[in-house]
Amino acid sequence: AWTKFVYAGQDYAITYGPKAMKLPFSLYLSDFQLERYPGSQSPASYASEVEVRDEETSFPFRIFMNNVLDHAGYRFYQASYDSDEKGTVLSINQDRPGTYITYLGYTLLALGMLLTLFAKGSRFSLLNKKLKGMHSNNASKISQKTSLILALFCFSFFGLHAQDKSVIEHSVVPKEKAGEYGKLIVQDMDGRMKPLNTLAHEIVRKLSGKTYMPIPVEDGSINLTPEQFLLAVELDPVTYSSLPLIKIDKKKSLEAFKALKIEPVDRLSFRQFLADDGEYKLNHLVEEANKLKPSERNEGHKELLKTDERFNIFYALLSGDFLRLFPLQGEENNTWYTKNQTNDGFSEEEGRFVKNIIPLYLQNLDKGIKEGDWTGADEALGYISLYQQRAGEEVYPSEIDIKAELLYTKLNLGSRLFGPFWLIGIVMLVFAILFLFYENKFLRIGWKVGTLLSWIGLLVFTFHLGLRWYIAKHPPWSDGFEMLVFVAWGVLFFGLLFSRKSRFTLPLGLLFSGTLLFVGFLDWLNPEITNLMPVLNSYWLKIHVAIIVSSYAPLALAAVIALLSLLLLIFKPKNPEKQWWKSL
Repeated sequence: AWTKFVYAGQDYAITYGPKAMKLPFSLYLSDFQLERYPGSQSPASYASEVEVRDEETSFPFRIFMNNVLDHAGYRFYQASYDSDEKGTVLSINQDRPGTYITYLGYTLLALGMLLTLFAKGSRFSLLNKKLKGMHSNNASKISQKTSLILALFCFSFFGLHAQDKSVIEHSVVPKEKAGEYGKLIVQDMDGRMKPLNTLAHEIVRKLSGKTYMPIPVEDGSINLTPEQFLLAVELDPVTYSSLPLIKIDKKKSLEAFKALKIEPVDRLSFRQFLADDGEYKLNHLVEEANKLKPSERNEGHKELLKTDERFNIFYALLSGDFLRLFPLQGEENNTWYTKNQTNDGFSEEEGRFVKNIIPLYLQNLDKGIKEGDWTGADEALGYISLYQQRAGEEVYPSEIDIKAELLYTKLNLGSRLFGPFWLIGIVMLVFAILFLFYENKFLRIGWKVGTLLSWIGLLVFTFHLGLRWYIAKHPPWSDGFEMLVFVAWGVLFFGLLFSRKSRFTLPLGLLFSGTLLFVGFLDWLNPEITNLMPVLNSYWLKIHVAIIVSSYAPLALAAVIALLSLLLLIFKPKNPEKQWWKSL
């Protein structure tokens, strides 16, 4: 918009913003296509069918993520689309000389790296010659003993209100029956089809921070599997809404405790968030936190939003609005619905089934708990599964896909590997230090055993990544969590690959890989398998992203080895043997 003003008797107009530039050719949008993930508003991909109209030529072209239109020195990228989904937004670039300069720079950089490794007279080649000229000698024994201390972290929970054990047991379904319930298919909010077992684990991890749900009772606690917990809440919502099951950070949530008018504790019950009139006590704090930009939020705001998310998840479990178990046959976007959404297009007969089958299943579960007769529950569960397969056959996963995801969740290898990696890494690091001073049969056998265990660990880790790849249908390096885990795999791989060059490479690789895995499964990263963002829905994810992410592994390993080298220089003996210098 132009702003007019008068100065010294003259009329002026001023404006600012992007400058409009006319292209030397025309671009006509024939069609814009948007695909969504089943049952969600999340875009899976979007593309523009355009026609280039130039004086000399005219041709059609399909622009989509990672497929760029090049014409007359201009490059057109698919950037976004209009809110009414009828128009497209393209990003335009015109810088051919700059592109050539960039590629030339990359070429010189790669050439320089290679010359550093292989050119005569480089520092790398000189060090390599010195290493080849060294021979290992028998060194004197260590005069002082070295001890390593492992710290054990104990987590204790306070303020839990114990419940009568018999009351809890009356709502607990046996593990094998709950496991059958976990084999049902559910559609998550992003449209991914997965076993209910997976969603149950995600819910429990959000609420408790564990892979199980600890239920406080008079003489301790009862640990329920995620499926047992979901069924227990549905069978006895009153009892479980009064139990302290929702995790909260005592130190970061002082404002929340002040609003709740209770002393800081580690866990809260659902009822503690509500006033006597049913009002949500944290509502005004959550609204204030949501109004802030992410960069303006402190640790207290972030923890408050996490606590609010846990509260809403529990509320959805109590209300039955979380489990999208029922497909609507013939629905355009293959949307699945909860038991409370029977008015959203279901026929009269289907609506009655969707409305009544879950209460019937729960009624028969209660009968099974009391009388040991599970026939009715098994039949009701079979009806739900059969309905899912027939009404939702277009998006229903294959039997092997279901088994693969159930196995992935059951094994939970990612969070189980860091312990063994740390243990083997510490032992092998001690062996590597001892090798600096002397060698014997015991050390050599121990080293071989450690190396064998490391290779087994890498194979198990590789199986874990491969299984996740198969389930997600895309390479496991598409988000922050997956990239961290992939770098952990790469660190161990390169540690083993170069273990013959230096005995320190393998133990440091194990320790660093274990540490990355440990960090990856902390609260601040989301380990869930998710749908791909449109920009990553490309073969370049397998090539470009894989190379960039995997390059972090040798870089990280080199940094840790360099740190150890500095320590060896600082604490070197008065008369170091050749073996000491060779280790550097």
